[in-house]
Amino acid sequence: MCFGTSSGKLSQLAHYGPIGAIILILWITLTAFHCLTKWFPPESNDPLSVINFLIFWIWPVVIFYNYFRAIFVGPGFVPKGWRPEKVEHEKYLQYCDICESFKAPRAHHCKKCSRCVLKLDHHCPWINTCTGHFNHANFCWFMFYAILGCTHGLLMLCPCIYRALFAQYYIYARIKNVPIIYFTFVSLISSILSIGLALGVIFAVGFLLAVQLRSIIRNQTGIESWILRKARDRSHRRKNPFIYPYDLGFKENLRQVFNWRETYNVIGNGIIWPVCEGADEYALTREQIEQKREKRQRTVRYSVIQSYKGSFITYHYGFRTCICIPCSDEARIPIEKGDYVLVTRWEKYWLYGERVKADETKTKDGTKGRFRRRSRGWFPRCCVYEAFRMEDLWSGKLDPDSDVVREQLDSIAPEDLEDYEEQECTEQNEQERIEEAQQEITISTSSKESPKVLRNRKARNES
Repeated sequence: MCFGTSSGKLSQLAHYGPIGAIILILWITLTAFHCLTKWFPPESNDPLSVINFLIFWIWPVVIFYNYFRAIFVGPGFVPKGWRPEKVEHEKYLQYCDICESFKAPRAHHCKKCSRCVLKLDHHCPWINTCTGHFNHANFCWFMFYAILGCTHGLLMLCPCIYRALFAQYYIYARIKNVPIIYFTFVSLISSILSIGLALGVIFAVGFLLAVQLRSIIRNQTGIESWILRKARDRSHRRKNPFIYPYDLGFKENLRQVFNWRETYNVIGNGIIWPVCEGADEYALTREQIEQKREKRQRTVRYSVIQSYKGSFITYHYGFRTCICIPCSDEARIPIEKGDYVLVTRWEKYWLYGERVKADETKTKDGTKGRFRRRSRGWFPRCCVYEAFRMEDLWSGKLDPDSDVVREQLDSIAPEDLEDYEEQECTEQNEQERIEEAQQEITISTSSKESPKVLRNRKARNES
């Protein structure tokens, strides 16, 4: 069952990515075919030329087939309003305020598509949609055949142009059985340009295909690899190391995407996933929730003192702010005086954070409630000033009853406060366990007894 796919409309092609990709494929194909007819035309008495001609036209067919399937089938989206079958499982999942549904395991929200995507890997501008569960295989096949097609095109272009440039040699040397090739100026420039484009496709798409194959072999999307890297950094805080639940082995990981056993049909519905032994289906989502709680605790709260419209022209905020821009394709968010932002990344002249503004709005049942409009991105540092750090508040460095803290906390949602308090209690308990273990090690070192013996003796004394 496909829980929502791409829009399936031709309007998806009205974007610079699909338009550029289609023009690029047609340009290389037509110029290479022009050279093929001059250098190695199909002839009835030459079976190799016929085979070469047929193989040459197979490439654009399979390339466009997988390309359009990747676009129109789409990655698959979590249906709006989706909830897990069991209510007790909702605490293990994240809730998306935009889609008004829970995020299924391995699903993430895409700002470009404005939907939660099943097994989101990345948003690709060349197909004008995301690469996800239902179109991952077609996307990889498209890249694979594009590399083979461009390689075949180079084998037609390079010898043809070489013989056209050195045609006089073949004439004066009277070499037989070699076609004499002539080019007009336009066709020569077009063919040389096609060589450069084909080489660019081979290297660029080849690199992207290698990255995708590595992700498929590990059964990790790009987002999941970031989560796993952070989980390993946090492994010293837990007793048992984190087990990535979706690594099923080399062969099975490949089959989860390409599925050669069942005529390459997509496996599963994108909601329920097979997991390895010793893990459960919500292990990764629980880990991500914990990481986001820690991230919120490390955020620094800034108040906006100067409005910023999100423009890329920022000369009026200072010359260095204008030229020292962040090297990132992430968005720039507009902020208004009186708002506040929760900052998680810092540069000398720019900050990255989340703008939070509470407004009174009506809920579905007609009652008024607080709804937080959130947007993340970069903004100039000179537009804000630091109010306080969340970790200073919970560590006791700041008085929670002070006027500054009270004024700032009035606009924080209660669920955020609960997250901070729960995280603080969790860290205190972990710290107590670490200190107790260190005391046991110290005592055992001085008395030359193992910690296990000391624990058994302590248990007997307590009983």
